[in-house]
Amino acid sequence: MRLIRCFLFLSLSAGGLLSAEPVAQRPWPFSPPADVGVPRVEREAWTRNPIDHFILSKLEAAQLVPAPTAKRHVLLRRVYYDLVGVPPSPQELASFLKDTGKNAYERVVDRLLKDPRYGERWARPWLDLARYADTAGYEGDPDLPHAWRYRDYVIHSFNQDKPYDLFVKEQLAGDEFSEVLGAGELPLPSAERVVAMTFLRLAPFTEPRGDETRHEMLSEMTTTLGEVFLGLTIGCAKCHDHKHDDIPTRDFYRLKAFLATVAIPPPARGDGFQIGGPLPATFFRKGESKWAAQQRKQLSSETDDSKKELAVLAKRLSQGLLSPAGFALQSFGGGLGNNYFFDTVPVGDGKRHTAIVSSDGSHWTFSTDGVAAKRTDSLSGTNKGDWFADIPKTGHISLGKHTEGTGEPRSADHQGTFGDVLIYDHVLGTTERTQLQGFLDGKYEHTRGAPQTPPTSGLHFWLDASDLDADPTTENPPANSPVPHWKDRISGISLEQKVSHLIPRLGTLGRHQTPVVRFDDDFLVTAATNARFLKDQRGTIVVVFSATHQGEGYGFEVGGNGTFLSTAVYPSARKSQSLERAINDPAHPGISTEDRRRYRFLTTRPQAIAADLKRLQPMAMSLRHSFGPPYEPGVPTSRIMIRGEYDNPGEVVLPGFPSCVTGHQKAAAIRLDPFKRWPTRSRRMALAQWIASKQNPLTARVMVNRLWHWHFGRGIVATPSDFGSMGGNPSHEKLLDWLAVRFMKENWRLKAMHRLMVTSATYRQIARNPDRAGQQQDPENRLLWQFRRRRLEAEAVRDSVLSVSGRLNTEHYGLPIFPALPGDISERIKWKTSKWHTHHDTRSRKRSIYIYQQRSLSMPFMQAFDSLVCDQSRPRRRTSVTPLQALAMYNGDFVNEEAHFFAERLRRSHKTATPDELVHQAFLLAYTREPDTDESHRLATFLASAPPGEDRLSGLCRVLLNSNEFIYID
Repeated sequence: MRLIRCFLFLSLSAGGLLSAEPVAQRPWPFSPPADVGVPRVEREAWTRNPIDHFILSKLEAAQLVPAPTAKRHVLLRRVYYDLVGVPPSPQELASFLKDTGKNAYERVVDRLLKDPRYGERWARPWLDLARYADTAGYEGDPDLPHAWRYRDYVIHSFNQDKPYDLFVKEQLAGDEFSEVLGAGELPLPSAERVVAMTFLRLAPFTEPRGDETRHEMLSEMTTTLGEVFLGLTIGCAKCHDHKHDDIPTRDFYRLKAFLATVAIPPPARGDGFQIGGPLPATFFRKGESKWAAQQRKQLSSETDDSKKELAVLAKRLSQGLLSPAGFALQSFGGGLGNNYFFDTVPVGDGKRHTAIVSSDGSHWTFSTDGVAAKRTDSLSGTNKGDWFADIPKTGHISLGKHTEGTGEPRSADHQGTFGDVLIYDHVLGTTERTQLQGFLDGKYEHTRGAPQTPPTSGLHFWLDASDLDADPTTENPPANSPVPHWKDRISGISLEQKVSHLIPRLGTLGRHQTPVVRFDDDFLVTAATNARFLKDQRGTIVVVFSATHQGEGYGFEVGGNGTFLSTAVYPSARKSQSLERAINDPAHPGISTEDRRRYRFLTTRPQAIAADLKRLQPMAMSLRHSFGPPYEPGVPTSRIMIRGEYDNPGEVVLPGFPSCVTGHQKAAAIRLDPFKRWPTRSRRMALAQWIASKQNPLTARVMVNRLWHWHFGRGIVATPSDFGSMGGNPSHEKLLDWLAVRFMKENWRLKAMHRLMVTSATYRQIARNPDRAGQQQDPENRLLWQFRRRRLEAEAVRDSVLSVSGRLNTEHYGLPIFPALPGDISERIKWKTSKWHTHHDTRSRKRSIYIYQQRSLSMPFMQAFDSLVCDQSRPRRRTSVTPLQALAMYNGDFVNEEAHFFAERLRRSHKTATPDELVHQAFLLAYTREPDTDESHRLATFLASAPPGEDRLSGLCRVLLNSNEFIYID
């Protein structure tokens, strides 16, 4: 016993909290929080708990009047977002409004504090402090496969209302809770505490560079723990004495010395980035081990299924690439060469299509169905814009088969129909194209208001199947009649056929059943005389047609002596193109968006499954103490590094606490192992116990100030991680001290402090005080004469959109999720080698806290609303107002898709609802309130006046999601 007693402390006299100067002389905030009395106020009836006395006493001193209490629906929405991060449902609103009991609001608060969504909402600001990410950052940005377990640890800790002092100790020294009192085996730490220590490893990490990397790593840990737990910018003293606060460089390295024995496990085999390996940590939450086993089983079975599905899909897509590529133009022979170009829009589906090809004399341009070609492909030659006058000697004009410039039918017949062939002597302008497209759409598809004729200026040729003889006074023959001749309406040229088996027949096309000439191994031809377009050097050809053939098929040909200019539909143009290239081409017409998405998902699924299986191993991205000799090096000597340089050592220092807090620079008392088996242990626990001590003047103050900041939009100390001189004076110093003392008396329970803050009259004020005197005296609202209106965080904006649409996946905890990225971002991040394996199922709609945090890739939607993946501790979110936010909400795929589901939710739950009732329900979902009379009347009128087929309800839902009221808390 005598031996044990003598080793318990290295030095009792060097206790870290003993001050060299009397406590009363220590400046705030380095003096212990005072258990101050609650101030007396004149308007006692306004107050609801002691917080209000402190607030009101300052307001009364400034002769300001607090704002009235917010309406009940406003207050309910506010507290839901504050405590669980999503809006209340209409049913929850109705239940609250019906509860007229005295403590109805308090009962809501108590229920929300027990809600598992509470941990998901409040873990997010802590993860910002902890610089949480799922990747290590820097070049390569390697995956941290087990970091997600720290995220779940934080959620779980908050839901369990873990005492904050224990929360601190677990993250700094979770492996040092067991005291060494004998020579036996060192007890292993609990899995939960191993996971908790991931906090220290979350800094960005580059490839190891020996002593330099270790110096930077430990310096970052020191800086972070100083800011997060103590509210001191200790990192500013790394290279020189702090410029503004009483923190000498020596104190930075004394604090860093507590971490000197930290050991990161060696890298796993095959880890080219050398970021260090994980430590064993079994799943500790109730049911988590069973969940992980089920996930591993499901993923293993999915591997084979995804391979089979990919093979089937790849086969189908490869076959689809052989479908008609588009409308083509070919010039061939003589001095023309062989130039073959085509639009890439498929037209071999048997439906009506309109192709327009223009030549300006030097270049062809294509459009199909009114849309300019995004890209043209080529079989051969160059696009020189050859036109009819470029043919040396013209002998024939034909339709339906390829003649190879001879005028005699040979091969590659067109299978389908022709309705109109028009040739102009110029490139059609925008107005002419619009008029022409309108005429053709009206002719074939009953388009209302369409012009009755095409543009006629410069029209040199027009085959019109609805007037085969070019005589408007005579009627066409009945459907299915032979068409032995077809006359041009401009110059009277007639294309004819006398051989019976080559004569096409009359058919119909389009919704209007418009007459067209049907070709199936048929051919019309005439001698090339009197055609005006033969002398044109430039112009436009317009062809209305349908096609069903599987081989190359030619259409309208002009030529002679082996030279020709011909239209075609060419189906095999992409035979030489790989499926991979087509998938990578977002404009490829043969691959639908859904097929492209599914192909990529299945192609990368093996890597994604392997990554998830690795994440499901019972491991943690944690650290441990060094074992010491003879297994590892012992306790290193800690020195001041002059100018912060890793290779410029100075004075030796011992572990100690900041002198601005303790009032001295004596070494800290550290419990040591008398048997010297574990000489590196207990340093971090000594630090954690000092930080989490009720005698520490900073810890409780810093944490309750963070809670105040997150609830009221601004901390009592405006800079939550800087209580130094640059942080400014606290707005309510005595209130902060009273809250800190109350926090410790409540056994460091965060939920008790949440409840105290959100049930105060201060919190319940409206966001716009009708008494505007405060605007003159206190424009920043530091005295809280009204509630501070604020925008939702990015996570709450996204979660709210999903909540309102009814598609939010409420599953708690689990692996990271990968929502879809907008536009072509997924292509630009090298989807085959990316860590971002997009989910397109319900996983992607879990709450935003579960989104994979990739340091080199922030989701654009989240980034627009100021949520960035942290590379350093982040005590506050920026609240910007930018055009990108409006664009993301109004034009973004995510919100527009969810607006559609929002509308479907309304239709599904209110099948017989009137427009008034739909508007009413939409407002309850989006705003937690009923619409006023004007809103209801105008929006119901808007819905009721919708023409048949127009989805105005989705438009209304989109508008509601894009209002300020949706993304701001009043």
